[in-house]
Amino acid sequence: MAFGDQLRALRQARKMTQAELAGDALSVSYISLLEANRRQPTRETVAILARALGCPPAVLDGRAEDGTGPAALAARHADLHLEVGRPTAAREGYQQALAAGTEDPLLRMRVMVGLAKSLQGEGKLTEAVEMFESCVRSGLLDPAHSVSLSAAQGWCRCLYELGELYRAIEVGTRALEKLEALGAEDSEKSIQLLATVAAAWFELGELRQAENLLNEGMQRSTRVKSPLARGAIVWNASIVAAERGRYLEALELADEALLAYRQGIDPRAYGMLLTTRAQFLQHTDPPRLAEALATLNEAMAVLSDVADTVYQAATANELSRLHLSMGDTDAAIAAAEQARELLTPTARLEYARTTVALAAAANARGDIERSTELFTEAATALAALGASRAAARAWVELATTLADRGDLAGAVSAFTQGAQSLNLLDRRAGQQPKAPLSG
Repeated sequence: MAFGDQLRALRQARKMTQAELAGDALSVSYISLLEANRRQPTRETVAILARALGCPPAVLDGRAEDGTGPAALAARHADLHLEVGRPTAAREGYQQALAAGTEDPLLRMRVMVGLAKSLQGEGKLTEAVEMFESCVRSGLLDPAHSVSLSAAQGWCRCLYELGELYRAIEVGTRALEKLEALGAEDSEKSIQLLATVAAAWFELGELRQAENLLNEGMQRSTRVKSPLARGAIVWNASIVAAERGRYLEALELADEALLAYRQGIDPRAYGMLLTTRAQFLQHTDPPRLAEALATLNEAMAVLSDVADTVYQAATANELSRLHLSMGDTDAAIAAAEQARELLTPTARLEYARTTVALAAAANARGDIERSTELFTEAATALAALGASRAAARAWVELATTLADRGDLAGAVSAFTQGAQSLNLLDRRAGQQPKAPLSG
């Protein structure tokens, strides 16, 4: 790393201004030139800066962390574990790196972000959120350091998986505004962050807001020329297209996104994109169920190597839906129960979705009492999370179940709850119409 980059990183990590670093010995303008790598300091200047920062001079001139120290080696081994889908081994490696200690703030930040990603991979979402938040708050969001962008993206994604959709949007939007102010909005990670914020808006039923962000992301990805950035945007655009009933368009977009992820750079995303594609295949005319089943089995194989329980559960959930549409009720129940077992209670959004799938399978088997209980549990949870469209679908499935059973009063009540989830009815009066959500 260049001297100026290391100097800036250390100063920011210690929350010092350039004036505080300059002190009486140096000028602020000289510090600015050093951080811009437009001046090279003398040994005496390095010693002055090191004293101000409270670190050995070797840390500033790049001799402290050459990649062979205990912390650096432990971090690299942990990185490899994380890349191949062994989050527990990765977490242990990052903890060893922290225990070994390091004066390099960027290495320490990379280790902290890696530790957060490991916790996320283990399904420990609450702990991961706390770690990501700590990383973002302790290290200023700096576009020059991709690790800080990874922290912001990870924080936003974990909040999304927890079902804290409004907070995910708040965190993601603030980070995007910061990046824009720094002139770093056209970067791969910032575009991926934008896609996550768009996904949260989609879950809240705000399709127009999601589409606006995705259109913006498409323009940025064209400028950046990053396959992964474009893949993230196109993937989410395919989901919005499917929500609007344009399944052939959704399939085309999903296939384009798959090309970006097919290189194995991000197997988690590739596996979930396969799952998304399988959803679309079930809605073509005629439905391509055999192809959807093959696609989901491929997704499960990919995700089993990644060991991400939330993504595995999402795929098992979709398998349950597919088995149900193919008339195999027992397989549908088994897949939905497998999905619930994979999830920790913190993964509230996916757990509620899986509960809907299990309720539908139980209803198909004739277990009306259990299916009613599960539908109600899931719909209430989804509504509480703000996932309005998912909640409405759950209420409608419950209403249909109750109507088939002959419970018309219960069916009307469930339909009303579904309409309220989409703000089509006033929640207080239960009958006054309101303007529909955007889109």
